[in-house]
Amino acid sequence: MILKLETERLYLRPFKKEDATFLYELNSDEEVMRYTGDFAFEDIEAAKKFAMDYVSNPQGQFALFKMGRMAVIRKEDNAFLGWSGLKKNEKEGYVDIGYRFMKKYWGKGYATESGLEVLRHAFQDHKIEYLVAHVHELNYGSQIVAQKLGMQLNHRFLWDDREPARFYKITASNYFKTFK
Repeated sequence: MILKLETERLYLRPFKKEDATFLYELNSDEEVMRYTGDFAFEDIEAAKKFAMDYVSNPQGQFALFKMGRMAVIRKEDNAFLGWSGLKKNEKEGYVDIGYRFMKKYWGKGYATESGLEVLRHAFQDHKIEYLVAHVHELNYGSQIVAQKLGMQLNHRFLWDDREPARFYKITASNYFKTFK
Protein backbone atom coordinates (compact mmCIF):
# COMPACT_ATOMS: atom_id res chain seq x y z
CA MET A 1 0.00 0.00 0.00
CA ILE A 2 1.24 3.47 -0.80
CA LEU A 3 0.61 5.89 2.00
CA LYS A 4 2.98 8.76 2.64
CA LEU A 5 2.38 11.72 4.89
CA GLU A 6 4.62 14.76 5.06
CA THR A 7 5.39 17.67 7.36
CA GLU A 8 7.94 20.46 7.15
CA ARG A 9 10.75 18.27 8.55
CA LEU A 10 9.40 14.73 8.27
CA TYR A 11 8.07 11.95 6.06
CA LEU A 12 5.77 9.29 7.47
CA ARG A 13 5.68 6.11 5.43
CA PRO A 14 4.88 2.40 5.88
CA PHE A 15 7.61 0.28 7.43
CA LYS A 16 10.19 -1.38 5.17
CA LYS A 17 12.34 -4.41 5.91
CA GLU A 18 15.32 -2.01 6.04
CA ASP A 19 13.73 -0.47 9.15
CA ALA A 20 14.27 -3.70 11.12
CA THR A 21 17.55 -2.60 12.70
CA PHE A 22 15.98 0.66 13.88
CA LEU A 23 12.79 -1.02 15.13
CA TYR A 24 14.94 -3.52 17.03
CA GLU A 25 16.98 -0.69 18.56
CA LEU A 26 13.85 1.29 19.43
CA ASN A 27 12.16 -1.62 21.20
CA SER A 28 15.38 -2.66 22.96
CA ASP A 29 15.66 0.62 24.86
CA GLU A 30 14.21 0.06 28.34
CA GLU A 31 13.53 3.76 28.83
CA VAL A 32 11.61 4.00 25.54
CA MET A 33 9.60 0.88 26.37
CA ARG A 34 9.01 1.62 30.08
CA TYR A 35 5.38 2.73 29.72
CA THR A 36 4.30 0.96 26.54
CA GLY A 37 3.32 -2.53 27.68
CA ASP A 38 5.14 -3.88 24.60
CA PHE A 39 8.18 -6.13 24.50
CA ALA A 40 11.55 -6.00 22.78
CA PHE A 41 12.01 -8.03 19.61
CA GLU A 42 13.97 -11.27 20.06
CA ASP A 43 16.33 -10.29 17.26
CA ILE A 44 16.58 -8.20 14.11
CA GLU A 45 14.93 -10.97 12.08
CA ALA A 46 11.84 -10.74 14.33
CA ALA A 47 11.80 -6.96 13.80
CA LYS A 48 12.05 -7.50 10.02
CA LYS A 49 9.16 -9.99 10.11
CA PHE A 50 7.09 -7.51 12.13
CA ALA A 51 7.79 -4.66 9.68
CA MET A 52 6.91 -6.71 6.60
CA ASP A 53 3.86 -8.34 8.17
CA TYR A 54 2.57 -4.99 9.43
CA VAL A 55 2.49 -3.62 5.90
CA SER A 56 1.59 -6.72 3.85
CA ASN A 57 -0.77 -8.70 6.11
CA PRO A 58 -4.19 -8.84 4.37
CA GLN A 59 -5.83 -8.72 7.80
CA GLY A 60 -3.67 -5.83 9.01
CA GLN A 61 -4.38 -2.15 9.57
CA PHE A 62 -3.07 -1.00 6.18
CA ALA A 63 -5.00 -3.55 4.13
CA LEU A 64 -8.26 -3.31 6.05
CA PHE A 65 -8.40 0.35 7.04
CA LYS A 66 -5.79 2.23 4.97
CA MET A 67 -4.12 3.39 8.20
CA GLY A 68 -1.51 2.25 10.68
CA ARG A 69 1.67 3.03 12.52
CA MET A 70 4.24 4.51 10.16
CA ALA A 71 8.00 5.08 10.16
CA VAL A 72 8.93 8.70 10.85
CA ILE A 73 11.87 9.78 8.69
CA ARG A 74 13.68 13.10 8.99
CA LYS A 75 13.91 14.76 5.57
CA GLU A 76 17.31 16.40 5.98
CA ASP A 77 19.24 13.13 6.41
CA ASN A 78 16.71 10.27 6.06
CA ALA A 79 17.22 9.33 9.71
CA PHE A 80 14.69 6.87 11.15
CA LEU A 81 13.35 8.66 14.24
CA GLY A 82 10.63 6.28 15.38
CA TRP A 83 7.00 5.77 14.44
CA SER A 84 3.68 7.56 14.62
CA GLY A 85 0.22 6.75 13.35
CA LEU A 86 -3.28 5.48 13.73
CA LYS A 87 -4.66 2.15 14.90
CA LYS A 88 -8.27 1.07 14.57
CA ASN A 89 -9.49 -0.88 17.57
CA GLU A 90 -12.56 -2.62 16.22
CA LYS A 91 -13.50 -4.33 19.48
CA GLU A 92 -13.51 -1.06 21.42
CA GLY A 93 -14.94 0.92 18.52
CA TYR A 94 -12.36 3.70 18.26
CA VAL A 95 -9.17 4.76 16.49
CA ASP A 96 -6.13 5.67 18.56
CA ILE A 97 -3.08 7.72 17.81
CA GLY A 98 0.28 6.42 18.94
CA TYR A 99 3.89 7.50 18.71
CA ARG A 100 7.25 6.10 19.81
CA PHE A 101 10.61 7.73 19.20
CA MET A 102 14.22 6.85 19.85
CA LYS A 103 15.43 8.54 22.99
CA LYS A 104 18.07 10.58 21.15
CA TYR A 105 15.22 12.34 19.30
CA TRP A 106 13.09 13.16 22.35
CA GLY A 107 12.42 16.82 23.09
CA LYS A 108 12.84 18.04 19.51
CA GLY A 109 9.15 18.34 18.62
CA TYR A 110 9.04 15.33 16.30
CA ALA A 111 6.23 13.54 18.15
CA THR A 112 4.05 16.66 18.07
CA GLU A 113 4.91 17.48 14.45
CA SER A 114 4.19 13.96 13.20
CA GLY A 115 1.14 13.73 15.48
CA LEU A 116 -0.41 16.86 13.97
CA GLU A 117 -0.08 15.34 10.49
CA VAL A 118 -1.59 12.07 11.77
CA LEU A 119 -4.53 14.07 13.20
CA ARG A 120 -5.00 15.79 9.85
CA HIS A 121 -4.92 12.41 8.11
CA ALA A 122 -7.49 10.97 10.54
CA PHE A 123 -9.95 13.84 10.41
CA GLN A 124 -9.60 14.98 6.78
CA ASP A 125 -8.73 11.79 4.89
CA HIS A 126 -10.63 9.25 6.98
CA LYS A 127 -13.40 11.52 8.32
CA ILE A 128 -13.02 9.98 11.79
CA GLU A 129 -15.35 11.44 14.42
CA TYR A 130 -12.84 11.31 17.27
CA LEU A 131 -9.38 9.98 18.18
CA VAL A 132 -8.09 8.70 21.48
CA ALA A 133 -4.67 8.20 23.06
CA HIS A 134 -3.83 5.87 25.92
CA VAL A 135 -0.97 7.23 28.00
CA HIS A 136 0.56 5.69 31.10
CA GLU A 137 -0.01 7.81 34.20
CA LEU A 138 3.74 8.35 34.66
CA ASN A 139 4.58 9.00 31.00
CA TYR A 140 4.64 12.77 31.30
CA GLY A 141 6.31 13.36 27.92
CA SER A 142 3.54 11.56 26.05
CA GLN A 143 0.90 13.37 28.09
CA ILE A 144 2.40 16.70 27.01
CA VAL A 145 2.38 15.58 23.36
CA ALA A 146 -1.28 14.51 23.63
CA GLN A 147 -2.15 17.93 25.07
CA LYS A 148 -0.21 19.74 22.32
CA LEU A 149 -2.28 17.74 19.84
CA GLY A 150 -5.39 19.31 21.34
CA MET A 151 -6.41 16.14 23.16
CA GLN A 152 -8.13 16.43 26.49
CA LEU A 153 -8.14 14.05 29.42
CA ASN A 154 -11.39 12.09 29.22
CA HIS A 155 -10.86 9.69 32.12
CA ARG A 156 -8.33 7.59 33.98
CA PHE A 157 -8.32 3.79 33.83
CA LEU A 158 -6.25 0.69 34.50
CA TRP A 159 -4.37 -0.37 31.38
CA ASP A 160 -4.51 -4.16 31.08
CA ASP A 161 -6.26 -4.06 34.46
CA ARG A 162 -2.97 -3.27 36.21
CA GLU A 163 -1.24 -0.07 35.02
CA PRO A 164 -2.65 3.40 35.79
CA ALA A 165 -3.29 5.29 32.56
CA ARG A 166 -5.01 8.29 31.06
CA PHE A 167 -7.51 8.23 28.20
CA TYR A 168 -7.16 11.36 26.06
CA LYS A 169 -9.64 12.28 23.33
CA ILE A 170 -10.11 14.84 20.57
CA THR A 171 -13.19 15.20 18.39
CA ALA A 172 -13.18 16.23 14.75
CA SER A 173 -15.04 19.43 15.59
CA ASN A 174 -12.46 20.38 18.25
CA TYR A 175 -9.64 19.57 15.82
CA PHE A 176 -11.09 21.85 13.12
CA LYS A 177 -11.73 24.65 15.65
CA THR A 178 -8.20 24.42 17.03
CA PHE A 179 -6.06 23.73 13.97
CA LYS A 180 -7.93 25.11 10.94
